[in-house]
Amino acid sequence: MELLEFFILGVMFTVGVFAMAYMSIKISMPWFAWAGMIGGGLLFLFGLAWAGSSFVEDIPQSGALGLAIFCMPALLLMALIWRKFVPKGFRF
Repeated sequence: MELLEFFILGVMFTVGVFAMAYMSIKISMPWFAWAGMIGGGLLFLFGLAWAGSSFVEDIPQSGALGLAIFCMPALLLMALIWRKFVPKGFRF
């Protein structure tokens, strides 16, 4: 089960890299905005890996804490950068 979790995380990482590469072609943002988006994406995936491993190891409290401490700030960081630096009419 844990192998499937990390396979899915690898697929999500690959899709995220391709999405960021596509966005870098379509959107002009400063370097610190890109650093924040990439850092937020990596922090989000780290939080998912933490939570998934904790649930597999039967420690759900640690998994919930990992989601709250890693995933929530990552989503907030990416949302704030998106609202501040991405043009209003941008659509994928």
